[in-house]
Amino acid sequence: MKTMINFLLLTLLVLSPISICAEKDLLINECHNADVPDICMQCLKSDPSSVHANPVGIAGIVINCLESHLHIITNNITDLSSKKDKGEVKTALEACKKDLSTNVSTILSEAKTSLKTGDYDKTNGSIKLALGFPLGCRFNLKSVKFTSPQLFSQINIYAQLSDAAMRIIDRF
Repeated sequence: MKTMINFLLLTLLVLSPISICAEKDLLINECHNADVPDICMQCLKSDPSSVHANPVGIAGIVINCLESHLHIITNNITDLSSKKDKGEVKTALEACKKDLSTNVSTILSEAKTSLKTGDYDKTNGSIKLALGFPLGCRFNLKSVKFTSPQLFSQINIYAQLSDAAMRIIDRF
């Protein structure tokens, strides 16, 4: 009996690193097709469960990162808006905050549900629809001559994560 236990422990010790390497290769492979693989990998590395995730799980983790970045963007907009007096810029910031906090949150929630039910076309459609709001926000802010490198950088990261999620899902 003791020999059997030792054999099982030795097998686990030998096979575990191989399994982890194979799973890490899956992460790299899934992110490889993204325009910015580093952003995708950073997202996946932020979730400890990613090393055990299948491609659908990886897509779900990227959607979670989208939600996190949405909160960062919304908080940034709230902060910027609080520092502005009445005017075009404040109006544009408030409109952005409303769209992002209500519409995009709902759409990303729908994307997660569609992913779980296997409706991948709907998942990608939801991610694409959700992406239109921060991109529209950036356009509207630029049209009123407002710039914020930090906010625009966060919107770019959100767009890159959206692209990564859609490319991963396209491969299902």
